[in-house]
Amino acid sequence: MNVATPNLRFKTYSKPWEVQALGKLGSFLGGGTPSTENRVYWSGDIPWVSSSDIKEGDFFGINLHRFITEDAIKNSATKKVPENSLLIVSRVGVGKFAVCRHEVCTSQDFTSFTPENCSIDFIAYQLYKNKNRLINLGQGTTIKGFTTGDLASFKLHIPEKDEQQKIANFLTSVDTKISQLTEKHRLLKDYKKGVMQQVFSQQIRFKDDDGSAFPDWEEKSLGSLFGWIRTNNLSREKLSENVTALQNIHYGDIHTKFHSQFVQIRENIPYVVDAEIGKLVSQADFCKNGDIVIADASEDYADIGKAIEIISVKESTLVAGLHTYIARPKNKFASGYLGYLFQFNGTRKQVQKLAQGVSVLGISKGNIETIKLSVPHIDEQQKIAQFLQSLDKNIDAVNEQIEQTKLFKKGLLQQMFV
Repeated sequence: MNVATPNLRFKTYSKPWEVQALGKLGSFLGGGTPSTENRVYWSGDIPWVSSSDIKEGDFFGINLHRFITEDAIKNSATKKVPENSLLIVSRVGVGKFAVCRHEVCTSQDFTSFTPENCSIDFIAYQLYKNKNRLINLGQGTTIKGFTTGDLASFKLHIPEKDEQQKIANFLTSVDTKISQLTEKHRLLKDYKKGVMQQVFSQQIRFKDDDGSAFPDWEEKSLGSLFGWIRTNNLSREKLSENVTALQNIHYGDIHTKFHSQFVQIRENIPYVVDAEIGKLVSQADFCKNGDIVIADASEDYADIGKAIEIISVKESTLVAGLHTYIARPKNKFASGYLGYLFQFNGTRKQVQKLAQGVSVLGISKGNIETIKLSVPHIDEQQKIAQFLQSLDKNIDAVNEQIEQTKLFKKGLLQQMFV
């Protein structure tokens, strides 16, 4: 008999875990799709789930938004899956799964598992830990999938049911903590977005240290406030994780990971390969504190024209590459203010209106120069930046808690399962 024990275990348990096939632990059901031409079928109260309704990475999350009738079930291949079952996507999205607390019906893309003498939550965590094995069951080329037989023979190490439930309860409490922190993170970001709207629309104004009001804001074109600095055309292939003397800002990283307040030592920035460094010789090409780096291309409006402000950079160590513009202020701005101004929804909307293209959107320097920017007194700029930076510190602190809790969970999965 194939038995084993995990590295980390609750003290009250000592019996080895036994290997069991999933088919010995419960039963399986397939699914189907009622005719979409019969609207009556889709006007009932029985939830119907497709593979796209399963949230990636959250196997307790299902988007229930379509409902069918009893007649729809009678006249199609879909079936009622009992509550507390595991909905496993066996084709078109192979490897996604979710614990369903309610009775539902599913599409033909599912093979659902209903336990008979085991904890469904424990099985879910086991499959999550063994997700790569599950995905590797997929067969085919254009559409990968696996059969009920594949799942039935899928082997897992299983303890007694009481230990299963204790493990599942403990991990669920960790997931609850992650969910709470994620919601807190979302609320803080929403709060910041609302405050920025009020600040840059001047519904909220700051006062000088002596309590006096700052002067009225001025509205100026971007072209009157900035000059352009040359960028390079280095593609990803000319960049590397290997450390060299020069780092390069890629437009895709502006879209996805760089903070709008760009501090070089805290960002994960690719390096220019040694063979290309000698070609980038002009001192004027290096990024400096206060520069705005703008992504001039994107596949969607959400990212077109996204920008970062260089807050802290070591001299002559950073350049900007393909599909970026560097705008350098002609006059002094308070550090951090411009990064938030380019984040502001009012600025973003102006940029989006100027974007051109079909499959790939672009924006020219000439068009960017027409954007109107609000410029308060430099001392008010500083107060705005400091206030918003304090909000960002809170947001980053919560995000760090989320990441640390996820790492803790990852470690638990490795230690608490065989």
